[in-house]
Amino acid sequence: MSGQTQAQSSRILLTGRGAVMVMLAVFAVGLLGASWTPWPVLAGAFFLIGSVAAVVYVRPGDLLMVTIVPPLLFGIALLAVKAATASGNVVLFIAEGVAITMAEVAPWLFAGMVLTLGIAWARGLRECIRDLRQDLRADGHRPADHRPADRRPDAVASRPGPAAADPPPPAA
Repeated sequence: MSGQTQAQSSRILLTGRGAVMVMLAVFAVGLLGASWTPWPVLAGAFFLIGSVAAVVYVRPGDLLMVTIVPPLLFGIALLAVKAATASGNVVLFIAEGVAITMAEVAPWLFAGMVLTLGIAWARGLRECIRDLRQDLRADGHRPADHRPADRRPDAVASRPGPAAADPPPPAA
C-alpha cells in the first residue's frame, strides 16, 4: 500500500449524525465554559472549532447536512445551557442570556460559517448540491399526492360503481 492510500484509509470519517453529535458536545462545552468563566469568547471559539472539526472529519456524502446544521445546533445548545444554569426568573434569565451571548459571539459565528463553507466546498459540497438537485428533479415527476396514476381521485370518481347504480334514498 502506498503512503498516501494508507493515510487516507486510516483517517477517521464520521457519519452525518456523528458529526452532529460532536458539534453539539463541543458547542455545549464551550457555552458552559463561557458561562462559568469571565471569557465569553470561549463560546465563539468552540463554535469555530466544532464546526470546522465536523466538516473536516465527516464523510463527503454528508457535507451538505454538516454545513447547514451548526447555527441551529448552537442555538439549541445555547438554550439548553442557559436553562441549566438559570437562577431566579428562568424565562427572563434565558432570554437575557441568549441575547447577550449571541451578540458577543456573532463575529465568531460568521467566521465559523465562512470557514466551514470554504472547507466543505473544497471537500466536495458542490457534488452534494448537484446530487440533491437531481434527486429533487426525479421526485418532481411523481404525482403530487404520491399515488399511482391509476388511483387518482378524478379517475376513481369517474368510474361507475355499485354506489352510483343504487337509487337515491326516499325523501322523508
